[in-house]
Amino acid sequence: MCMSNELSCICGKERINFHYGDSILPEDVIMAVYCPECSGIDFNPSTMVKDNNWVIEYDLDVARMFANQMRIKKEDITSDFIFDNNYATWNGYTPNDLKSSAKEKTELLELAKIDKRRYLSEIKNWTENRLKRLSEEGWRKAKSVLAAA
Repeated sequence: MCMSNELSCICGKERINFHYGDSILPEDVIMAVYCPECSGIDFNPSTMVKDNNWVIEYDLDVARMFANQMRIKKEDITSDFIFDNNYATWNGYTPNDLKSSAKEKTELLELAKIDKRRYLSEIKNWTENRLKRLSEEGWRKAKSVLAAA
């Protein structure tokens, strides 16, 4: 089971849904989130991850307390490791993926009421095309999924 929560970026303009894979890390592992408007900060790659123009700042001391549960040595825990292994990351491919994907699927849901076979084909195409588009836009998780395929 995984937990999730919603946080505001530093400037307060955006609300972001986060996913905590395997519910290992607590919510306070994320120290701050910076949207493109508030991300004009001194980027510290040892504690931060950049995904497009978004930045997540992690508390690595908190994360290292859970090293055994993540099956990794404390000294090997990095911000990239946390993000790329889904221990504390966007809930979806982008910071607002839950909202944007739901909005995009609305039209397809109408088709499901009329022609289920066509709906299944269309939702498959939509998913594949969306993943490619997000990867081309530079979203880290989408690029990772495509690279693994």
